[in-house]
Amino acid sequence: MALAEMTDREKFLFDLQGFLVVPGFLSQDELDCLNTAVDASVDRRGADGNSNIAGSKTLGGTHKRGMYSGMLSWPKPHCQPFRDLIVHTKAIPYLNTFHGRGWRLDHSPFILTSDYGTEGLVIHGSTDRRFDGAQYYTYRNGQMRCGMVVLQYQLADVFEGDGGLCVIPGSHKANFSCPQKVREWEIDKNVVYNIPCKAGDLVIFSESTLHGTIPWSSKVRERRSLLIRYSPKYLHFAGGYYDTEFPEWVDELTEAQRSVLEPPYIYNRPLIEDDGETVVRPHREG
Repeated sequence: MALAEMTDREKFLFDLQGFLVVPGFLSQDELDCLNTAVDASVDRRGADGNSNIAGSKTLGGTHKRGMYSGMLSWPKPHCQPFRDLIVHTKAIPYLNTFHGRGWRLDHSPFILTSDYGTEGLVIHGSTDRRFDGAQYYTYRNGQMRCGMVVLQYQLADVFEGDGGLCVIPGSHKANFSCPQKVREWEIDKNVVYNIPCKAGDLVIFSESTLHGTIPWSSKVRERRSLLIRYSPKYLHFAGGYYDTEFPEWVDELTEAQRSVLEPPYIYNRPLIEDDGETVVRPHREG
């Protein structure tokens, strides 16, 4: 059976840019349920432990980004909209295109938040100057393949110039090392693109694409970005995610949802069909 894949337009744009915006990915009901869950869980928000402005004079702010984690195990009903997203039928064509079948959740989803004055994050990514088996982009025989990719769901509007996620388009193919002052957003700012989005839009980018965070400048809008990261069936980028056994709440998931939490391996890997529910385990992949 043919795999559901990205459209030719989407493939062209992702291959060209190293990222793709999918407008209106989330339905209004999905968006409302996700935001309701976050609003009910404000006491769970902490500071982002990955804070790093690398000494930049322009990425600094008055405080760190906020972060929510552990949403898959939040009390019901607030865990459910996040569980529903980890195997979303509309995401399957993208993941099939990037990873082939058998892709997996690399590590637990998390939400980044920012308000006025929140600091940025140094621009980072592997590019193509050397092969990185965990974060890479390659094209062979009519197919593109990636290491870890990020699906960033925007739960609130991001206007141009607000800050938040930024990328250097095309940098997933770069052959030369990115100068430190560019990574620190101190020179050549014109090559750095702050991606505007509407609430409900999805931004997909390769971990090899140079990306970071610009300080949040809006006084009227909060950044609220949900990041879910996937890797090929044979790869684990982040480490430490259910290496030995699943917690009890995993029994509440569907078979397809459980399958993406399995550790990396290839032979007899569970493969999710396009309906997002049916799972098969062929002895050999066709």
